[in-house]
Amino acid sequence: MTDSKPLTAFISGPLEPSDEYFATHYIPRLDAAIAAHHTFVIGPVRGVDTLALSYLLSQNVSPDRITIFMASFEYANETWRKEFEAKSVNVYCVEDAVTTRERDAAMTEKSDYDILRYRTEGEAREVYGKGWWPRVSNTEVNERRRRGVGSLEYTLGEEGKEGEGSKGGEDGGESGKGSKREGLRRLFGRK
Repeated sequence: MTDSKPLTAFISGPLEPSDEYFATHYIPRLDAAIAAHHTFVIGPVRGVDTLALSYLLSQNVSPDRITIFMASFEYANETWRKEFEAKSVNVYCVEDAVTTRERDAAMTEKSDYDILRYRTEGEAREVYGKGWWPRVSNTEVNERRRRGVGSLEYTLGEEGKEGEGSKGGEDGGESGKGSKREGLRRLFGRK
């Protein structure tokens, strides 16, 4: 019998999820990964990252199965870094990452699959109201990167498609069909 290395899940999602959103879209997949003894990589930011870390620790997941990835500018914040170290989780500095997107790319590279969901355009419009604007969220970029899709083009109006991770548009972004010009016109209040 050979011991195989456990799979690693990259957890990502919106910055402002409700408890219901997290419970609906994350807990079932986290529970399955916990039961399968997978390991986890998570970013250091508020929202799904923070909720996922708290949930994993509350479920008695050993801290050595959890790694918090930090871009160099995040890691340089000693107070922030020590908060994670105090929880005894692994803290990994992505030294050449100067953006959160570069940090996330390193997390995709070091993991086997994603536990993610981003809001549909309709969901994001409801959450953000007039503050909504058409964009591809970092969470959607994570999913696209895993699938080998390099485009960051925002496509307007594609509703309700959920894939392995989920479709939509997280932390304020969306996914869909339509013209960029139309989206920009709406963004700037023009007809």
